[in-house]
Amino acid sequence: MKTKQLITLVALLVVTLAGYLFFSPNDQPASSETIGVGGEPLANLEISRIAALAITTGVGDKITMLRIEKISGKWAVTQRGGYPADTDRIEGLVKNLMAMKILRRVPAGKSQLGRLHLTAPGTGKTAATQIEFFAADGKSIKVIHLGKELNAPGGEGNTSAFGGGNYPDRRFVMLDAKPASAAVVDQTFSNANAAPADWINRTDFFDVKDVLTLAVDYAGTEATNSWKLARENTATNWTLAATREGEALDQNKLSAFAQPLQSPTFKDVLIGDAAHLSTNATRITLSTEDHFIYTLALGAPSAEGDFPMQLTVKANLPEKRVPAKDEKPEDAASLDLKWQNQQQQLKIRLALHQSFSGEHWTYLIPGYTVSAFLKKRGELMGEKPVLPPLGPIGPIGPIAPGPIVPPSPPKQPNQ
Repeated sequence: MKTKQLITLVALLVVTLAGYLFFSPNDQPASSETIGVGGEPLANLEISRIAALAITTGVGDKITMLRIEKISGKWAVTQRGGYPADTDRIEGLVKNLMAMKILRRVPAGKSQLGRLHLTAPGTGKTAATQIEFFAADGKSIKVIHLGKELNAPGGEGNTSAFGGGNYPDRRFVMLDAKPASAAVVDQTFSNANAAPADWINRTDFFDVKDVLTLAVDYAGTEATNSWKLARENTATNWTLAATREGEALDQNKLSAFAQPLQSPTFKDVLIGDAAHLSTNATRITLSTEDHFIYTLALGAPSAEGDFPMQLTVKANLPEKRVPAKDEKPEDAASLDLKWQNQQQQLKIRLALHQSFSGEHWTYLIPGYTVSAFLKKRGELMGEKPVLPPLGPIGPIGPIAPGPIVPPSPPKQPNQ
């Protein structure tokens, strides 16, 4: 090869290399396999594309999968019939995944994944918890395997201030099912489970204010134990409706009724056969100062004492304001406006509470929420006074004669 040709060839190679270095992108994010210690492998997770997530766990060969997806822009739990999901919990999980930092890289082969508990769910005791995010078109965005939890080396920095020893503060993680991406990260993601009850929104629920009547209706042979209480306002004592002969309420036994169902809660949302209640369900009915009427239908309690419950809510809201007797004409306009605003707020409240109704949902509520109301009629009454038994009556003996007093002589006139 001539010198001139060699020089030309070298020049072409230099130009080609320079062009590659100049035009090739140098700002692409590093792959999960190349991010070093201290890096955040999911910092660029495209959260705006996430339309669903699935969490899959396995015990032995049994696989449990939770799916949460956006329906009309709102997160819902698929395994609970589309019940609203806990958005704070979802956002917390995503933020923690994006913020996790690599503490140590552990690139592993497939044969080593079991030791790190990073095998696929359903493959035995070494199976990982799998989190997968999906786009609106159903395509997978990212797959995360959560493996074995670890304590810090030497147990430093992970001892509870309240005692009780060490607890895990890091975990093996693998991304997109690539063994080369395996690493130890600075979080455990302990709330990343596949239990649907843990992901439903339990913050938003109905509550009852200013109750004026409270009734419990038992069905079947227990119907005679039904009762209804009423009061003029929340500061007065309860009275018993349709009082029977000899009945007298014991107000000391009604202390739990002062503010009934002020902040109820629930454990889960029931689906399938468990959501159907018997027609003989016990019913608790409450009416309020705002003309709301709440009816709770209760199924048979579980072994743990929790009750299936369906809610019905309605309201008899007045159409017009009734002026006070001493109302001044010049105050009418402002009072009308205030009343209209109050009515609007009540309508919003009614719509919210009706969204929890039995037409849509059956809840599992803890027994303590309603146990105070499930009293039999006789249990509300004061105890009747018990008279001491009469002793035996013996035979009547002879009556001893008293002293004989002679009669006084009659008085003589003029004596």
